[in-house]
Amino acid sequence: MSGQPYVDVVGTADPWAVPPGWWERTRARVRELVADPRAGATQNWTSWPEDTRDTAPFLQNLAMSLGGYVAIFAGEYAQFPEQLVDEFLAPDQRREPLVARNWYMTDSEWPLFLLKYTSNDAAARLDALRLSQDCVELLAEVGPLAARAKVLLRIYDRVLNTPRLTDLHARAPFPEISRLWRHSLLTEDEFAVLPEIAGWAAALAWSYEGLEAAHAHIASVTARPESVSEVIASMALADGLDTLPAGLAVAVGSERFTAIAAAFERRSHGFDGAEWLQENRGWLARGMLAGEIDACRAWLAMAAQVSRVVAGLPGPPSPSACPDTIGFITDVEELFSVRRAHNPLVRSFGARRAERSAEHGAAPTVDSEVAGSLRARSQRSAEVEEDELDESIPEVEIGDPQGELAELVGLDPIKDRVRRLVAEAKADQLRHAAGMPAADRSRHMVFVGNPGTAKTTIARLLARIYAQLGTLANGHLIEASRVDLVGQYVGQTAPRVRRVFNRASGGVLFIDEAYSLIPPDAHRDFGVEAVATLLKLMEDRRDEVVVIVAGYPEEMDRFLASNPGLASRFPKTLTFTDYDDGELLEIFTRIAEQQGFRLGAGVAERFRALVPEPRPTNFGNGRFARNVFEEAVSIQAERLVGMDSPTPEDVRTLEPGDLPAEPPPDPPRLAGMYL
Repeated sequence: MSGQPYVDVVGTADPWAVPPGWWERTRARVRELVADPRAGATQNWTSWPEDTRDTAPFLQNLAMSLGGYVAIFAGEYAQFPEQLVDEFLAPDQRREPLVARNWYMTDSEWPLFLLKYTSNDAAARLDALRLSQDCVELLAEVGPLAARAKVLLRIYDRVLNTPRLTDLHARAPFPEISRLWRHSLLTEDEFAVLPEIAGWAAALAWSYEGLEAAHAHIASVTARPESVSEVIASMALADGLDTLPAGLAVAVGSERFTAIAAAFERRSHGFDGAEWLQENRGWLARGMLAGEIDACRAWLAMAAQVSRVVAGLPGPPSPSACPDTIGFITDVEELFSVRRAHNPLVRSFGARRAERSAEHGAAPTVDSEVAGSLRARSQRSAEVEEDELDESIPEVEIGDPQGELAELVGLDPIKDRVRRLVAEAKADQLRHAAGMPAADRSRHMVFVGNPGTAKTTIARLLARIYAQLGTLANGHLIEASRVDLVGQYVGQTAPRVRRVFNRASGGVLFIDEAYSLIPPDAHRDFGVEAVATLLKLMEDRRDEVVVIVAGYPEEMDRFLASNPGLASRFPKTLTFTDYDDGELLEIFTRIAEQQGFRLGAGVAERFRALVPEPRPTNFGNGRFARNVFEEAVSIQAERLVGMDSPTPEDVRTLEPGDLPAEPPPDPPRLAGMYL
C-alpha cells in the first residue's frame, strides 16, 4: 500500500519492492541469456514466434515456477512471468492486466527444461544445466522467488560438482535423470521447499498440510469457520467435479479422505458455487480484520494449490475457480487503503447549528439526536428474530424433471407414485378451473428406505416437477438435519426452524434422518420443540412448502409415533427398496462410463460377486456401487504404473482384477446418495 512498484506472490513471503533501475538491468540480462549459444531453438513453441530460443520460454516458466507450482502473482506485476520476457513474445500471447493472476505448472520436471530439449551430446547437456543455473541466479534476488531459487541453485551445484551425478546427467537417458530427481536426488529439506519435484500427489500432501495449519489459525479468531474437509469438498463442487479423484485419498490419507468425501456428499445436493465463493471471501476478510493478513495470504496460496491439483488429478494441475483470488486482492485494497474524504456537509450543518443555538439557547444537537436514533435502531435490530433475516432463495433450472425421472435406474414403484402425484396436481388444477372448491390437500410426504436409494434425488425432482406444474413457486430444495433445526439453549430452536422453513418457501424442505429430531426418551430434548414448531408451520403454510421427512424404515415408524399430530400431517409414504443385482451393475456401469472408463470382459461377473446376499441392514445401494468403482480405479492405478507403456485403451479399461477382492468398507452415514 506504499505506492512503490512491487512484485508479490501471495503466500508466506512478503511483497518485494522493485529497486530503481532493476527492470532495465534485468531486461538487458534476459537478452543476453536468450542469445546465449548454450541453448538453441529446438522446438516450435506454441504462441512464440518461430525460431524462438529455448531460453525464452524457460525464463517465463522459471519465473512462474519459482513462485510455486501454483503461484498467485498480484499487483502491478501480476503478469510478471510474461513481463520478464515480453519483448520475445508473440503479440497475441500478451494478456490483459489483472490485479491478480493464477499461474500453474503442468510439468514437475521444470528445473530440467533446458536439458530435456538439448541434444544428447554430453557437453551440450552440461552447458544446458549451467545456463539453467544462470537463469535461476537472475531471479534469486526477487523476494518471493528467493527461497525456492536458492534451493534449486544448491541442487544444480551438487549435480555439477559431484562426478557421479555430473556423468549421469551428461549421458543417461532423460527418464533415468527424471527418476533421480523425483526419488533420491533431493534431501528432505529440499523437498520441503520444492515438493512438486516428487510428483503431484506429494505436492498435494504438502499443500494440504499447509492449508490445515493456516485454516486452524484463522478459524481460532473468526466466527462460523468451515472445516478443511468442507472447504476442499466445496472447491471440488464449485469446479464441477462429479466425484473426488482417487489420487486425493493417496495424498491426504484414508481418514482425511473419508471426511472430505462425506462433506462432498452432504453438499453436493443444491450446491451453489458462486454463493460459497462469496461466503469464503467474507470469512477471509474477517480474518484480515482480526489482524491475520499473513495467515490469510498463506491460506489462499495453499487452497489454490489444493484446488488446482484436485481438479487435475491424476494428471497435472488444471484450471480452477477456487478460491476467489481477485476478490481477495480487492478486499485487501478496500480494507487497508481506505482514504476518507471530508464531507463538506459536516462543516455546513455544524455552522448552522451553532447559529441556531446562539439565537435560541442550547437545544439538543443534531449529533445527539442522530446518536439516539441510531441507538434505538440498533436496539430494534438486536430484537429481530433469526427467522426475520433476509435469506435469498436459490434460482432453479427446471429443465425436464419428468424425463430425468424416467432415466433413473430401477425405482419403478417410486416412478409410479410420482406419476400419480403429478396426476393429482393436474386434476386439482382442472377441478379448480371447472369452478370446484380448492382441494384442501396436504402434499407432505415420508420417504423410507436405506441409504443410496435415491431419496434425495427424487425429492429434488419432485420440487422441480411441482414448480413446473405451478404447485410450488420456485422448485428449489432445502436440505436440513437436526443440527440445522435444534438449538443448544432455551429460545434458539423455534427461530432456527422458522428460518429454515422460510428458506424453503416456494420449494421442498427435505429433512434427512428426521428421527434424530426426537431421540428415544427425549421428553426434555429441544427436538420436541422443533417438531412442534415444524407442525404448526406445515399446517399454516401448506401451500408454500412441501415437507419431506426421510430415514430408515424402523426409525421413521418410531418418529411418526412420537407425536400425535405427525402421522396425520404426512399422508403419503414412499418406500424405497434396495436395488437388485442388475440395477446395481447398471449404476456401476453408468458411473464408470461417466468417468470415461469401459468395462472389460468379466468385470460384470466380478461386480455381481461382490454384491452381498442377503443385503445387510442399512445397505448402501448406490453408494456401494460408487465405493466399488473408486476402489477399482485405485487398484487400476497401481496396475498401470507397473506397466512399461500402457496404451490409451489400457488406461480406459477396467479389468476384473481391478475390482477389490471383497466389498469395500461402507461407512453408515452418507445418506441420500444415488450416483
